[in-house]
Amino acid sequence: MSTQRYRSFEELGQVQQERRRASASRASPQVSASGTERLWVQVHVAPHAERSADHECRSIVLDWLQEGFEDRLPRRALRHRSFSIREEGASCRAVRVRGAGKDQWALQVERSSGPGRQVVTSVTVASVLGRSTVIGIEVHDRSVVSSDAVLEYPSELLAEIAGRVPLLQNGRRFARHPIVLDTEDAMNSFLQMLVDRGRDMPFAVVSVPPEEPDVEMLEEQWRGLARALAGLAVVWVLPPAMTFRLSDTVGKPLSVFLGAWRFYRPGFNDRADRARHPLVLWNRLTDERGLGLTTRQFQRLAAEERQRFGRGDRETLGFDAIARTAVGAGRGPARLVSFLRNRIWGAAAGSAGPGRTPREERRGTRGTRGADGAAAATGAAEETPLLQRKLKQARDKAQVRATRYEQAKQRADAAERERDVLRRRAEQLAGLVRSLGGDPDAEIPFPATWDEVAAWCDQSLEGRVSLTGSARRELGGAEFLDVGLAAQCLSWLGYEYRDGRIDGGDPELHGRISEIDDGVFNLPSGGDSFECTWDGRRHTVDWHIKRGANTRDPRRCLRIYYFWDDDTRRVVVASMPAHRRNALS
Repeated sequence: MSTQRYRSFEELGQVQQERRRASASRASPQVSASGTERLWVQVHVAPHAERSADHECRSIVLDWLQEGFEDRLPRRALRHRSFSIREEGASCRAVRVRGAGKDQWALQVERSSGPGRQVVTSVTVASVLGRSTVIGIEVHDRSVVSSDAVLEYPSELLAEIAGRVPLLQNGRRFARHPIVLDTEDAMNSFLQMLVDRGRDMPFAVVSVPPEEPDVEMLEEQWRGLARALAGLAVVWVLPPAMTFRLSDTVGKPLSVFLGAWRFYRPGFNDRADRARHPLVLWNRLTDERGLGLTTRQFQRLAAEERQRFGRGDRETLGFDAIARTAVGAGRGPARLVSFLRNRIWGAAAGSAGPGRTPREERRGTRGTRGADGAAAATGAAEETPLLQRKLKQARDKAQVRATRYEQAKQRADAAERERDVLRRRAEQLAGLVRSLGGDPDAEIPFPATWDEVAAWCDQSLEGRVSLTGSARRELGGAEFLDVGLAAQCLSWLGYEYRDGRIDGGDPELHGRISEIDDGVFNLPSGGDSFECTWDGRRHTVDWHIKRGANTRDPRRCLRIYYFWDDDTRRVVVASMPAHRRNALS
């Protein structure tokens, strides 16, 4: 290998510094003209999806939006129409354009976490006649000093959409879960894609440590990584037997084995620089802190590659483009109103004489006092009562609508008051029945399937336990096998626990719930606590009922996350029956 001599150490240092700068520029993320970062991820709704897929996607985005705002979304938002809301430190605007073979809906959220910090997150659901519906997610860091825009990337939102609507990315099925390479054919296909020069999707490869007893814990970690990288990278799981195949293909220095994780950027081959495809050893992943740091590291690396390759249709289907289209479409009704107004007044002015425009007639009326001016004034006077009658009819109709609205509101308020009175009476009667040794709920059996749980809770625990919308959706895909046990826990929350809270609290309600099962506990959530919005207010979900502490298998692990609402004096369940998933657990 040829060498090059340098005249001084200063010259050598300058050359090395230039090389480092050139290398950094090749790996740097896309930067906008203003010097701020933009992260754009685009997927398509699969052709075989249901016709209601667009509506489903918008509804999921609105549910995600509601979690971040204390106030309820306006009625226009629930109808998927244009709207805007603003709170302290955050604002949101949505626009929708329909017609001419397209239906485009875009949402933009601006958040400020401190002085000089502003991050804008946009979500679009745009369909054009003859093309698949496009779902675009953009994160734009407008901060004075740019930071990690990927930390605001809503990977959970995209994973939630993919769980309910079939998606495609880069022409392939959207990867929402880790892909296990447990067959020779799967391994051969993976090796071909890994070294493909046209690959623009990063790969995160996790190897299975040999003789690891807690496989369920590993599977939970892999699923958490896949959800954190949803839309940014594909997660592959490499069993021990397949690690040898990878080492034989790319060499041991560029392989991954013994429980380690490796991030493979696009452009990888068997002669690649190891530093550009970082490896994380197993001993760093054995605690939650190391797992969280590695997950965020892989997120940043994947975001860098997505910012370099993932422009897609942002210029035509991003929020800014759809908002500009909405502004142009909004001018049409304004022009129509102006046209009708000119026609009305033009008819009044046109009665003075044919062949003259309204503007010329108005000038002629002001400039002359002759017979033509008098005729024009007479025609305008004849038209004025007609306009006045139309205005009066419009005002009367508006008054009727307002009166009907007030009457409907009064009836709704009266119905709510009557409902509250009946609920209190029902509770009094139920307490009386219990004091006499009876069971007021004996005629309502526990549900046998998850499809029955929500209706059973609304009927037998009304006014005592409420399920949030998110909890109701989770019941649809529940895998926990003992439905009756979960119903017993809800009943315990509605009666023993709620009565104890109303009476001032009972320490015996904390810990083991022996009357249900020795393995069931009521404990603070600790690190699993989270925020949710209920009844238009923000709440902290900091308690949960748990069973199966040593497993995360959704068939045997029960978690019921809840909080106590002082205003309604009821237990509100925010998530059940599985362990709440996040990037760290």
